[in-house]
Amino acid sequence: MVPKRNPLPATGVRNIHCPHYENCLDYAVQESWDAWNCLQCPYRSIRQPIDVNDYDVGEDELDYELLCDLPQEVDCDLFV
Repeated sequence: MVPKRNPLPATGVRNIHCPHYENCLDYAVQESWDAWNCLQCPYRSIRQPIDVNDYDVGEDELDYELLCDLPQEVDCDLFV
């Protein structure tokens, strides 16, 4: 039998490398918990490698223009 994940609604240590971390986080949000931890979870010590490419949004996604009014004495060419 495969053990089930077991997040607890209390402050404490979380295992961000756990393959169930995202599901537990979603569950904690769904239940409106202020905090949660992995203290009694059977997966609390598992370390799944994190692929940084899963979080890479690419430079095209980060291209934006910031619009604001600056005082006249500020040289706008400094921000290009």
